[in-house]
Amino acid sequence: MGYNEEKNVYYNEIDQKAWRTNTTAGDLPISFDLIGSMTETEYNLLIESLYKKYNGDPITKDQFKDVFELIRKFCDKI
Repeated sequence: MGYNEEKNVYYNEIDQKAWRTNTTAGDLPISFDLIGSMTETEYNLLIESLYKKYNGDPITKDQFKDVFELIRKFCDKI
């Protein structure tokens, strides 16, 4: 396991929780939506970016997904 291993990223809008794991959505104890996959470093950048952008305010699934896609595009370019 390393920083470059891609794992699925899930988001629960109601509980405002994100999770990066190899577990499938059906195996999760609460309802999470699959957003995509990222490495650990990309995921950390995603979480920091969300915090900076929304400053602790509630984040919708669409907002989460938009920032997720921006981070993925950025990381894919470099």
